[in-house]
Amino acid sequence: MLRSLLRYKPQILKQCSQQSCRNYTSNSLLTEINLKMFRVLDDASARNISKAVTLSRVLDLAKDLQQSGEPFNAETYEHILTAYSKRGEDKILTLHEQMESQGIKPTRTFYHKALQLAARTGDATTQARIIELMEKYGHKPTSKTYHLMLACMRENTELERALDTFELMKKQNIVPGLLTYLDIIDLAVNLHQPDVASELLEEAEKLPTFRIKDKFLYMHVLRSASSNGYYKIAKLNWEKAVINCNFIPDEGVFLNVLNLAGKHGDPQLASDVIRVLGEQGYTYRDCHFSPLIEAFASTGDMASTFKVFTAMRKAGVIPNKKTTLPVAHKLGTDVNAIRKSRDILIEMAKTDGQEVDISLFNMIIHSFAYNKENDEAISVFVRAKEFGVKPNSETLDAVLDACIHCRDAAFGEMIYKEQISKGVKRTVTNMSKMVTLMCTQNDYEDAFVYLENMKKLNMIPLRGCYFKLVKVLSAANDPRLKLAIEDMEACGYSISTHMEEYMENEVEKRLNFTEKEDAIIQT
Repeated sequence: MLRSLLRYKPQILKQCSQQSCRNYTSNSLLTEINLKMFRVLDDASARNISKAVTLSRVLDLAKDLQQSGEPFNAETYEHILTAYSKRGEDKILTLHEQMESQGIKPTRTFYHKALQLAARTGDATTQARIIELMEKYGHKPTSKTYHLMLACMRENTELERALDTFELMKKQNIVPGLLTYLDIIDLAVNLHQPDVASELLEEAEKLPTFRIKDKFLYMHVLRSASSNGYYKIAKLNWEKAVINCNFIPDEGVFLNVLNLAGKHGDPQLASDVIRVLGEQGYTYRDCHFSPLIEAFASTGDMASTFKVFTAMRKAGVIPNKKTTLPVAHKLGTDVNAIRKSRDILIEMAKTDGQEVDISLFNMIIHSFAYNKENDEAISVFVRAKEFGVKPNSETLDAVLDACIHCRDAAFGEMIYKEQISKGVKRTVTNMSKMVTLMCTQNDYEDAFVYLENMKKLNMIPLRGCYFKLVKVLSAANDPRLKLAIEDMEACGYSISTHMEEYMENEVEKRLNFTEKEDAIIQT
């Protein structure tokens, strides 16, 4: 009856055959053997004894019991199943068949051990068969039964099936245990569904068995929500994990939450993240403040937004043109909003302890120039002292944009030379803008002068200024067009299809004009 089961390894059976049946002093050999099996299994867990050795010892005891002629009982089979499960061997159905053949009714404990063994390997088929056998012997599913079934679903990453099973438990008035909740929450997090995980976690919080140490799940849900773009869930679990429980996220979570706060216009959350970042000793970087600026700018509260720039610079992070983009996008083409922002900066300059950041000053000029409010752009520039700022190369770029729009080459060149004399550095950008500015005149000689100056400084002019020069030379039928194209190609820029079409159209216009003139003369 047990021969097939005890064919574990030849060497073990050989050792067993050489031993005579041990002498037991107990009145009940079965009880004593079962107790010894229990102690072997308990000792194996406590002392981390080899799984193979543990199984060998249990089978030796089973062999002794078999040789004595004493029948096994349900408890014996439970111990044998436990020993096999430690080894990772599936003998569930084999043991069950032997129990049935001996008229032994398997206990609920046996079935639960069997379900647990099947769950480890994700063997849903075996689990389904075990459930059928449980019903056959009148064992109704309990909370633990469902927990072991859900553990198998977790192993197989079957979230939808797990949620359906979870709902079935509730319909049967079976209260899920904390471990059941934790398994499904973990599965949902691993499958990037923080909304499901957060909802289950809120239910788990209400269980009397929910412990302080289980609150680490707030951080798991926060990490998943922030990386997968779930703003509301991230905000909720930031409050629980970081503010209430004082858990410390890694920098990736900090950045993800900051970006969510920026996208959803939540300056309070963004400020909170910045504060905790500082408290934890992180070195502030531009990527930390950019979402904060985006969050404040989205609200339209420019006074508060501009103060972030001051705080940013005090923290050792220097704002630049890219940093101001959220503000510039918010202002857009609303000239009145740009004027109000300018006035806010002026008031900041008058207030003690407040400084106007040069990047914001430049952004106001750029915004006016972008909207072709050139006079206002230049007006802001000449009032730099009133704003309490010292113009830099980006300031010069902004003013030159305004001069290009209003085609005032003389004023633009005067500002350029003045700023260079005051120590503003020549850059590829401002010198390329000077080439473009010189193209607004009738005589383009100065444009070539600036190109030559750039070559002497080992600078490669920007593509845009060459395009502008080629266009105006083509329109004017200037013989220096070929020289400009050669120079452009020498810098690595090719003539685009659009540019070729433009030049062909200019040639065609001149031919048509010449034909009309000839016709008039003949007439």
